[in-house]
Amino acid sequence: MRVGHDAAIRSLAVVIPTPAAASKFIVSHDFVWHQQFELAPGVITPGVSPVPWLCRSARLPADLTGRTVLDIGTTNAGTAFELERRGAERVVVVDLYDAEHFGVRPLCELLQSRVEFVQASVYELAERFPEPFDLVILWGVLYHLRHPLLALDNLRAVTAGEASLETVVCDGELPRRQREVAVARFYRRDELSGDSSNWFAPSVRALRDWCRSSGFDVALRGAWPERGPARAMLSLRPTAGPPEYQQLSYERPLRVAPA
Repeated sequence: MRVGHDAAIRSLAVVIPTPAAASKFIVSHDFVWHQQFELAPGVITPGVSPVPWLCRSARLPADLTGRTVLDIGTTNAGTAFELERRGAERVVVVDLYDAEHFGVRPLCELLQSRVEFVQASVYELAERFPEPFDLVILWGVLYHLRHPLLALDNLRAVTAGEASLETVVCDGELPRRQREVAVARFYRRDELSGDSSNWFAPSVRALRDWCRSSGFDVALRGAWPERGPARAMLSLRPTAGPPEYQQLSYERPLRVAPA
């Protein structure tokens, strides 16, 4: 699928379906529901990831008029639809699965959305998108990756303004005295939530250090639960000049060509 050329999931305006039409849509489609968001007034999708709460936690602007947005690991594109409603000029969504797996295509048709779908890996972003975006979303993705620093390098390459990062952290698994140590937990099999696609959970300190090393200024938006964080939300802005790691090391960015 080529970037920006999927006419089947583009149209002129977002519409809000009637509650009856939205309810019928949900029961008549059997794709994977991951996100929970309001499809029509009073009709909530059956996913588990709460889009409105995440948007509030990230403190995303209520008005995105004229801005460009990239949503990485979009699943049902619920976040993308919300940001499109907030006035974003262009919204591109990326997922490893095709546009049918999480229902992006039929959802775009239902909402008459202009969201553009691209099937790609996070490691390909720097090559796929030479023009960076004003706002980039990376929620619930980093812990599914075997190469998180390579993903952060790609995130920086496509971020012109702000990136919002939400991920699993391991502080709740650590003794309190170790929570200020930059460490990460590796899950060889399915030790994290019984899911064999989960690989790494850094401490909040390590997560912030990873992002700073990758060339971001970092603001912690929240880590929860408070007594022993299992997830965290960061706001990231690219620093001026080369990323910190390039200033300290001989290593240079690794690029992965699209398949």
